Amino acid sequence: MRKLIAIIPARGGSKRLKDKNIFQLHGKPLIQYSIEQCLSSEYVQEVYVSTESEQIATVALSAGAKVIKRPMELADDQTPKIIAIRQAIEQLEDDGIHFDDVAIIQANSPEIQASQIDQAYKLMLDHMLWEVMSADSNGVQNAAIRIVKRDVAFQNFLSAHCGFVTCDLMDVHTVADIMELEKRLS
Repeated sequence: MRKLIAIIPARGGSKRLKDKNIFQLHGKPLIQYSIEQCLSSEYVQEVYVSTESEQIATVALSAGAKVIKRPMELADDQTPKIIAIRQAIEQLEDDGIHFDDVAIIQANSPEIQASQIDQAYKLMLDHMLWEVMSADSNGVQNAAIRIVKRDVAFQNFLSAHCGFVTCDLMDVHTVADIMELEKRLS
C-alpha cells in the first residue's frame, strides 16, 4: 500500500489580504478548513504545514497538523511554491519520515472537501498516474489540489502521466473573496 501525506504550503507574508492563510471565515482560520479536510481523507496519513510564520504554525498545530519550519529565504513573493514543497519533502526525509506520494493542498481554498482529495488520489492510483491536479468545470487548472508521486516533485519537466479532477473551488486573495465565500458557505 502506498503512503500519501499532505503538505499545505502557507507562508505568512501575503500582500493583498494580510495574514490570508489565517484570516477568519465563519469564525475559523482559512487554513483550518484545508487541514480538517486532509485529516478527514480516507487516504491522507499525515498532514503537514510548511511555514515560516509562528502564527500559522500555532494555528496549524491546534487544528491537528504537524509543522515543517520553512526557511525565511523560501517565504518571499519570488519563490515558487514547488521549491518550498521540495524543501519540506527533504526535511521530512531527513527526519526519517517515509512516504510515496504528496498531496499539495492550498491553504486559501476553504471549499476543498476530503472526498475531492480522495477522488484525485484514487484516479492517480487506478490509472498509475504520476500526478493529478484540480481544475474548474471549464478545464482551467486551479492550485487547490495537486497530488504527485514523491519523485515528480523534483522533476524539471512537465509530466506526461497526469490527470485532472473537476473541482469548482474559490481561492481567497482579497476581502471581497472572503465576502463571496461567506455567502457560498452559509
